[in-house]
Amino acid sequence: MSERFLVETHDTVQGATARAFGDLPVVLNGRPYRSSYEVLAALIPHVSTRVDVLDLACGDGFLLSLLAARSQPNLALCGIDLSAGELRAARVRIGAAARVVRCRAQDLSLSSRRFDYVTSHMALMLMDSPQLVVGEVSRVLKPGGTFGAIVGAAPPASAALSAFGDLLSHYPRQAQWSEVRLGDRRMRSRDAMAELLSQSLREVVIEDLHINRRLTPRELWGWFSGTYDVYFLSDADRVSLEHEYIAAMSAECDADGRVHFPWTIRSVTARAV
Repeated sequence: MSERFLVETHDTVQGATARAFGDLPVVLNGRPYRSSYEVLAALIPHVSTRVDVLDLACGDGFLLSLLAARSQPNLALCGIDLSAGELRAARVRIGAAARVVRCRAQDLSLSSRRFDYVTSHMALMLMDSPQLVVGEVSRVLKPGGTFGAIVGAAPPASAALSAFGDLLSHYPRQAQWSEVRLGDRRMRSRDAMAELLSQSLREVVIEDLHINRRLTPRELWGWFSGTYDVYFLSDADRVSLEHEYIAAMSAECDADGRVHFPWTIRSVTARAV
């Protein structure tokens, strides 16, 4: 059920993740990056020897396009996704610079020990049976190869988040999505995630990425409108929630007409045995 929801959502609205995070600056260990995609891209070395990269849940190919823009000789790029719509968008974005394939991350139709790097941006925490995903990552990585992922994390408390959660609770999900539960509980805990990854990989490192913004009420709604919580709602309820949320946030604005809105996501790295 969760996979059907994700596929239908991304078939309908391609590139939502790239629009949300593609130009969103983050800070990792005090170092600024232009985006969380750039954190993953920085894992891939600029070398003249062949480097094979696989991007899990590649979406519209944003990360692959960053790597392709290097024009790096012998950089071989591959992406997989469940959404046919996202893969069509990826082919438009990157053309022949990468091979993209429709398949499940839990059962990759790719040969073993093929890739030097496997990446995943804001997807691992949404996947069913993450232990199978991590097992497949371990299988397709070359010995000593690197896995790098950006995953969600519990965001800091803020007026913007509290108001959204309070207002959202008044709206029911559409009936067909009422039972959908995205991802595995273990992906919400740093320790549980580290334990799961360590079953198939080694040298697991999990670090927080910090995002700090000041947004207008409409910009805040633009952020939340792209979340899965909103896609669960009917069109009419989305419109009602939008009006209520913008009104609530208008009352919270500082003198500059903006609201402080911190956010946190996580960087995960590990190596194949």
